[in-house]
Amino acid sequence: MRRKNIALITAQPEASHELRIIKGISTQCRKYGYHVSVFTPMTHLEFQRDAYVKAESNIFRLVNFDRIDGLILDSVNLVPGDRSRFIDEILERLRDYPDLPVVSLEMFIEGLPMIRSNNEDALREMCRHAIEVHGKRELLVMTGGRGNEVAESRLKICLDEIEKHGLRVKDEHIVYGDFWYASGDELARKIADKTVSLPEAVLCTSTHMALGLIYRLRKLGIRIPEDVIVLGFDTTVEGCCNDVILSAYDAADASSAAGTVDYIRRIIDPGKEILPYEEDVKKMFFPGMSCGCTPRIEQTLNAFQRVAYLIAYNSSSDNESFEISFGRMMESYCMEEFTASRSPEECFRKMADMSYLLKPFRDYQLCLRKDWIEESDVPKGYPPEMTVFLTAWVTPDYLCKADCTPLTFETEKMTPLFEDETIEPSIFYFSPIHFEGINFGYSVLRRSLEDPPTLTLTYRTWLRFVNNALEMTRTRKQLLSLSIRDSMTGLYNRRGMQLQLEKAGLRERSGERLFAAVVDMDRLKKINDTYGHTEGDYGIMITAEAVRQSALPEEICVRAGGDEFYIIGIGLYDPDDFPARKERFRKLLQELHAKSGKSFPISASIGFSCEVIGEDTNPDTVINRADKEMYEEKVRSRAERMDP
Repeated sequence: MRRKNIALITAQPEASHELRIIKGISTQCRKYGYHVSVFTPMTHLEFQRDAYVKAESNIFRLVNFDRIDGLILDSVNLVPGDRSRFIDEILERLRDYPDLPVVSLEMFIEGLPMIRSNNEDALREMCRHAIEVHGKRELLVMTGGRGNEVAESRLKICLDEIEKHGLRVKDEHIVYGDFWYASGDELARKIADKTVSLPEAVLCTSTHMALGLIYRLRKLGIRIPEDVIVLGFDTTVEGCCNDVILSAYDAADASSAAGTVDYIRRIIDPGKEILPYEEDVKKMFFPGMSCGCTPRIEQTLNAFQRVAYLIAYNSSSDNESFEISFGRMMESYCMEEFTASRSPEECFRKMADMSYLLKPFRDYQLCLRKDWIEESDVPKGYPPEMTVFLTAWVTPDYLCKADCTPLTFETEKMTPLFEDETIEPSIFYFSPIHFEGINFGYSVLRRSLEDPPTLTLTYRTWLRFVNNALEMTRTRKQLLSLSIRDSMTGLYNRRGMQLQLEKAGLRERSGERLFAAVVDMDRLKKINDTYGHTEGDYGIMITAEAVRQSALPEEICVRAGGDEFYIIGIGLYDPDDFPARKERFRKLLQELHAKSGKSFPISASIGFSCEVIGEDTNPDTVINRADKEMYEEKVRSRAERMDP
């Protein structure tokens, strides 16, 4: 029986807000035995490079709503600024799936149920901490923009809790900002120039405002926490890694995200038990220096390790398999290894060798279009079939294995891993693989829901390295193709012929025969003079196509120059077969010409030669003999036609 699958559509999954959401969803899905599928660009959708964002958001088109049982939209993330194009496209597709349970997180979307974070307990606890723990009486509350629903709600909760303690906040100490660093910076300047009086404590309803405030206050000579304490809400890694570690309360994103899973469970598993998501508000406090508390060393260290460039790692740790760091990835020089690859196969092998850098994971798949390496603009979305060019997995004893054998599957399945019903409840991250606007495919990373659910900068960097390496490999192959192939016909040129003969190992094929056919188009000059060079080029291409179609699978087709072509092969050739091959070539040429509807005749002379391969075998000698036979045939044809 197929395991139920809950999908999340979000962006930038390693950011603090998204990590909390994924934690809540993963926790509940682990309890219920569901899979989690996260479809996510690895950048914020408000990123200024629009072409890049469009390519990243292509991953949303991969979601097959027929193969998921519920959908959670991280709507705030999907509506960057005042633009709703990403979520509008998703909603348009959802019109065909009226029975699919869909939930919006944090943001009202018409026609969809919404679950919002209940941050009241944490906000009240932040106020109590300043008043009860630190004894502060004169408080300043800073929130987001005036009229913003979330900003006003957070402000109201804080003011209410402060009033319950018999305190009142001055009008000048109710400050509206924009939830970002700049508004904290602006408040600091007003406090420094006494436009706003210095309070005993500042309660910021976002971490970013608190960090901007702390930085500017210290620059202006106001000490933290000696002159004023600062508390923040909605913890981030930056707060933990600041030189004055910020004291902050975590947002209840995990709890609300867990609620979305419970909502969907009531629909897809009616009557089944709903297991509560338990979160202790006391444990949501991350003490820091900004209020005078003692920071938790472990918490600070974990945050630092997430963002720091660490060359060394703790190989003696029991959790070594979960400690792949950004520094370790960079010091592996995997980017240089990938981009130095001289062929797609070599590139995939190197990626396989370096796949250990993605730990912790259970499976990793690189799914690309079959035609990813071709020179063309790739349209939006994905074709009916995709190919897994790299599969990696981690064994129970944490050894990393990989396989580069291509595996083609139907795109509607999203990943062949979903076909394995023995896989334990897992989280699957689907992220785009592209170079600017050229969509190559996507990447799939599977972790067990028993593993840490967090993604880090390491994974995003890996994907960027893969993107660049694929484009480098694609470009190198195209440049090589231009140097060894004729641009008009696509057949090999003389240099390409030499390289292919070297690749075939002529000297190691002793006892077999080297075969050559020389084809020369008849009356090309007359066609050019009478009908124009465009028609002459058409005749060349028709002749080239007849050469291509008449050649055996392992033979090399060459445009030697002008209207002359070669077919070169190595094998067990029998000269008695040559007359039949000549006849087949002529028939093919006639059929191709007949389809063209051209009024002028197209024909060609052809000669064959072969010899047993020995130490002194020279391809030029075999070609010259075939050329001589071709020329003799051309002379006879001219005499028969009485051409001048």
